Amino acid sequence: MATPVLNAEIRKTTGKNEARKARKSGKIPGVVYSRGAETKEILFDEREVIRMLSRFGQNVKISLDIEGEKNFVIIKELQRGIVDRKVIHIDFQTLDEKEKIKMIMPIRLVNREEMETSSQFVEMLLNEIEIQTYPRYLPDRVELDVSKLKEKDFLTIADLNIGEDENIEIAEEKDRLIASLTLVEDMVEELEEELEELEEELDAEAVDEEEAEDAEETGEETDVGEEE
Repeated sequence: MATPVLNAEIRKTTGKNEARKARKSGKIPGVVYSRGAETKEILFDEREVIRMLSRFGQNVKISLDIEGEKNFVIIKELQRGIVDRKVIHIDFQTLDEKEKIKMIMPIRLVNREEMETSSQFVEMLLNEIEIQTYPRYLPDRVELDVSKLKEKDFLTIADLNIGEDENIEIAEEKDRLIASLTLVEDMVEELEEELEELEEELDAEAVDEEEAEDAEETGEETDVGEEE
């Protein structure tokens, strides 16, 4: 997959009011952090950011072009509005090819349709992993081919597309379970058991409350009797 390119311009003015004005004009404010260099305040075109995120997601290496100055970066933090969930600010970190970087990568399932039917589905046991590697080895995505479940009962870290890549360190043991095939019938039975356990807990709590109320009433009657 090609490295996404994002264009930006230097912010001439800063502050909350200026940031609001920028957003109203279709711009998204952000900052770029670089080790040993001054932090840069920048602006992006909102439509360009939305297109990039829609196509590539936020866990990728990005070629950032700031008025002709190009650097590889990753998104360090992406802030969204509480109500409308629109992107309102982005923090970037420049990449140093000589330094390893840690990233949390989502696990993407492929060939899911080959395995799922009306009676069975693929159950995810792990949705993301932390990796560490040099920028040049940073994967475009982390994938798990669930068609391997035709031959295995469970899929593990070792089954990932980066599972055997010596250039990428994964912060999980290779035998950590990621996915399995689950029968719908088994899931229904499990949910029914959980529901029964919940009902028993609620019944027990109700009994405890009744006993506590009875104890209070008995105590009040005793107090009244002693006063007489």
